[in-house]
Amino acid sequence: MKEIKNICCIGAGYVGGPTMAVIALKNPNIKVNIVDINAQRIADWNHEDLDKLPIYEPGLAEVVGQTRGKNLFFSTDVEQGIKDADMIFISVNTPTKTYGKGKGQAADLKFIELCARQIAEVAVNDIIVVEKSTLPVRTAEALKDILSNSESKF
Repeated sequence: MKEIKNICCIGAGYVGGPTMAVIALKNPNIKVNIVDINAQRIADWNHEDLDKLPIYEPGLAEVVGQTRGKNLFFSTDVEQGIKDADMIFISVNTPTKTYGKGKGQAADLKFIELCARQIAEVAVNDIIVVEKSTLPVRTAEALKDILSNSESKF
């Protein structure tokens, strides 16, 4: 089995940010990159004042303070994060659908599907993809279909 040296998390929100901060703390030899298209959110994670983090969890500022710039990094360069990764966590927003079947009740999977397509397009190495979001049952099957029907190495 390939050794994991570089983890990328797509999504710097309430799931991705704290989860990856703890992974970085507990695994100092693994580089953890959190990427997000929201430039302001990334700027907030990188803010010098740890009280300005975009998310509050007890103890999170201390964990980020111990790891950021050492083995925990925040960036808007999603493609580079994917290219460098041995393992990718998808932790993107899953809002409620506002259209079609399930409108107002079901999860809208457009963001997670877009991530899978971008991973399939950009990845250059064999990687492990982990869904780490609040997603409905069988989302992993949809991800597998997208990744399996691509030219990528999965």
